[in-house]
Order: sequence, then structure tokens, then C-alpha cells
Amino acid sequence: MSNNSRIVVDRDRAAALRKSRHPWVFRQAIRSAEGDTASGLCPVEDPSGSRVGWGFYSAVSLIAVRMVSYGQEEPPADWIARRLQKAFLLRKALSIDSDAYRLSNAEGDELPGLVVDVFADTAVVSIHSKPLLSMQDLIYGALRGLLPGCRIYGKRDEHAARAEGMDAESGYVEGGGDGTCVIREGALRFLVDHARGQKTGFYLDLRDSRFLLSRLCAGRRVMNLFSYTGAFALHAALGKAAAVVSVESSEAAVRTAEQSLSLNPGLETGALEWRREDVFHFLEGCGKSDLIVLDPPPFARRRVDLPGALRRYGSLNEKALSLLSDGGLLFTFSCSGAVDRESFRHMLREASLRSGRSVRFVKELHADVDHPVSVLHPEGEYLKGWLLHAQ
Repeated sequence: MSNNSRIVVDRDRAAALRKSRHPWVFRQAIRSAEGDTASGLCPVEDPSGSRVGWGFYSAVSLIAVRMVSYGQEEPPADWIARRLQKAFLLRKALSIDSDAYRLSNAEGDELPGLVVDVFADTAVVSIHSKPLLSMQDLIYGALRGLLPGCRIYGKRDEHAARAEGMDAESGYVEGGGDGTCVIREGALRFLVDHARGQKTGFYLDLRDSRFLLSRLCAGRRVMNLFSYTGAFALHAALGKAAAVVSVESSEAAVRTAEQSLSLNPGLETGALEWRREDVFHFLEGCGKSDLIVLDPPPFARRRVDLPGALRRYGSLNEKALSLLSDGGLLFTFSCSGAVDRESFRHMLREASLRSGRSVRFVKELHADVDHPVSVLHPEGEYLKGWLLHAQ
């Protein structure tokens, strides 16, 4: 597994790593990379040769090493299978009201660079670390054991592929199909396009927020911005919303939403309206709503992008707050990893001041329970959200 390679980190950084046990080592901490560092686990050492731990090395990413373990001893040959089994048992214990769930949340499950989403009869695997690609047969073998009879689809993540210099392509590893499947979430069914959709095809992290919205929207006029494939919209219809306007610029996403609607024949659909339009353009001429969902794309992937991203988030939230009726509710989110919770909360405070509204923080929103975050890796909490009330 070690293949005569090693990564040497600066002495001061080695001491800090031993203390923090953080799963990431950044490029500036690396003194040298020796041997074949591209195919599997490498020992990580300080300049004296003292072992810090084991990890995956990237020659091009800002995250130079993703640590798999700390200490002298090399992880056992079946460490991937063991950790996937632990992650699987956790999800089973959580009693999630869906047949779709995140099985591996990368560092949150001590599986750095590995995301696995299970959609009913299909497991979608997204590898974000180039050396981990050399171990993909072990990943697929472990999943076959945990999910017998399940189709397995390898999904290329474009951002990770660019950052890591990976050339892996998407496709079925086990079984086959047209790149879609149908899942159940609560009382609803959804079409998931895991081959062509964003990320793995469906935003599982927002499940709990969708359930909350369904309980709060009876009789309300709902505006669903950046609606993607319409999951919030269908939950609003299930919750007896008076009207739901969903705004999304992607034609493919709107088509998927309409197909999901056809999977729920008992749902009251008269209140639903789909607008294929740019959200910023739509907001220039729209009217008031009683409840707004604001889930924009990530505006900042790096810390250097943070000031501009916060300005865009601030402008959107100010506009959304101004469009709420008296006593209205705003579900607002950021999925930008570079935006921390304190910055997000401060942005909302400034947006509320500019809107001239009296605004209350009602409930802090998080990714659902199948997206655990390691206490040693706060950066893993990429999704931030709040339910706000405006007078």
C-alpha cells in the first residue's frame, strides 16, 4: 500500500497535525513528495522521518494530502470496507423516511474524497481524490457486499476532476440503465437523473428542510427560487400551499421536475407553476409571497471569492425579505464551503437592515442527519441555512 513513497511535511506543521488530527494538509505545508505518490496511500512524515500518519497525496490540488489515519501503523488492507460498513450501519440506525440517503460523506465518515449517495436501487459513487481512483475496485467490492443487487454508477465530479487532474468518466460499474431512477421521500416520489443532474442528481442534504416546509406552508403563497428539480415545490403542494411558483433556468431540471410530478398522481397540482427563467431577472418584476425558498448555487468555492459571494448572497436575501408579506417566512441557504456560519449570519443581519424589515431568526438549518461532519473537520459543514420570519 505504501509503495516506497513518502510525503514530508514541515516540522512545525507536523506538530500541529499530530495535535489537531485535521484530515487536510495544505500545499504550503509540504516539504517534499518522494516515490510513487499517485497510486494509493502514502506515509506522511516530519523531516526527521518520524511518522505522522497516512494519506492520499495530490500533486496539483491546494489540499495536498487527505489524511486517512494518524500514527505509525498503516491502515489495514480492508480499511475502506470497514469504514463503509460503519457508515452504512449509522444510516440504518437513523430511521430516515426515504429510500435515498448519503452513505458516505467523505471526511465526515473517515472516507476522505469519497461521496456515495444511494437512490433506491442505485448507488452513485463520486471520487474526489485522484489516488483514491486506484482503489475504486475496493470501493465497488465493498458496496456490492453492503447493497446486494444494487446498481452502481460512477459519477465524475467536474470541480474535483479539474482540481485533482482526474480523467475518470461517468458510467455504470454494476448493472445498467438510462441514468435515472425513482426514489421515495416521505409520501412523495421523485425522478433522479444521476447521469446528467447536478452533483449526484438530487440534493439529499435538504430533506429535513423540505419536511419542515411542508408543515409550514398550508394556505401560503410559496416562491421557490433556484428550484432545480422541484423537490421543495412538490413538498409545498403536499403541505396544501395555496400557490407555488418555482423558478429555474435549466430546461433539463424543469423537465425532471415535471416528470416527478407525474409520479405523484394523488398530489394537488393546480397550485404549481414552473417558470424557466433567470432568478435575478424574475425578481425584478415579481409580487409578494408568504413563504420563499432561496437556495442559490455556490457563489464561493475558495476563501478569495468570499467578499464577492457575500455581496451576492446579501443582495438576494435583501430582495427576498422585501418580497415577503407581513409575517412571511424565508428559507435561505448557502452551500458554499468558503462561507462559514458566522459570515452567513452576519450577511443576513445586514440584508435585513437594508430591507427595512423586522426580521427574526426562527430556526437554524443544517444538512440532514445522513451528512455527518467530523468534529475535527468543521469545513465539512458546507451547507448553512436559516428559517427567518419578517414583519
